[in-house]
Amino acid sequence: MSNHMNHILLIGCGTMGMEYAKVLKKRKQPFYSYTRSEKTAARFKEQTGYEAYTGDFESFLANHSQQKAIVAVPVHQLKDTAMLLLKSGVKELLLEKPGASSLKELNEISSAAAHFHARVYIGYNRRFYESVQRLQSMVTEENPIRSIHFDFTELSKKIEGSDISEELKAIWLLANSSHVIDLAFFLAGRPKLIKGFVSGHIDWHPDGAIYTGAGETDQNILFSYHANWMAPGRWGIEVRTDESTYILQPLEKLYRMKHGTFLKEEVPIAHQYDETFKPGLYKQVESFLTDKSNLVSLEEQCRNVKEIYLYLMNGKSL
Repeated sequence: MSNHMNHILLIGCGTMGMEYAKVLKKRKQPFYSYTRSEKTAARFKEQTGYEAYTGDFESFLANHSQQKAIVAVPVHQLKDTAMLLLKSGVKELLLEKPGASSLKELNEISSAAAHFHARVYIGYNRRFYESVQRLQSMVTEENPIRSIHFDFTELSKKIEGSDISEELKAIWLLANSSHVIDLAFFLAGRPKLIKGFVSGHIDWHPDGAIYTGAGETDQNILFSYHANWMAPGRWGIEVRTDESTYILQPLEKLYRMKHGTFLKEEVPIAHQYDETFKPGLYKQVESFLTDKSNLVSLEEQCRNVKEIYLYLMNGKSL
């Protein structure tokens, strides 16, 4: 049995797996990688220079006893993969968002993690964007957030013509839009009150296409949100203080509007990692390997799905 305890496991060698591999390589973090597909393994080796194991997953785990793992498999495979890793002895697990395809599956992982005395985290890399860190440095006790607005409009036509499964499209707010929703409440605090509305439908998402609402967070910050998947648009967050309005749109960039002008000035960002690696990923991996700061815990994700995402999807209020 391989037991190089300084190694970690990287499960999934597709596009996201390759991005994680680039970060691990830069950090000189040894790892073992696994993918079910030999074709994916060949592409992974070509792109990263690393071999990926294939074959039976449980046999792979039996021969690679590690304490930490990063999982970058498709959403519908997250739960089963996490359960096998926890059973094999992994004690710290980072799952790509949203962690599983339903609250039920997240609760199953949570029960297993408690049973095996393990900790599980969910990868929301937008929290670690350098633009977001720059914004956080500009929001202080003397210049606090007064209100926040966010938009999670999706590229509906592109999604409609893609090969994304119908099952994944049906939970798209959780599977994808939760990136910007999580980021907004990461900045402004958890919602203690939401009043939401849902209307419209599109072929790939008949349960709703237009989302609006407002509320207040536990930091007494008023918020509003909007998304119209029937119309063109893009993700964005506006943060308002007494001094300025800060705009993350696209989320990788930060703009500021001052009093007395409508001019949006781009705020300079001292890029260290986000121009070299997938934005936010380097700092997210660093956090997972060290102090876990700003990561979404599994417990938090279960609560977020129950108290935020399901409410936004259904237009209900807390």
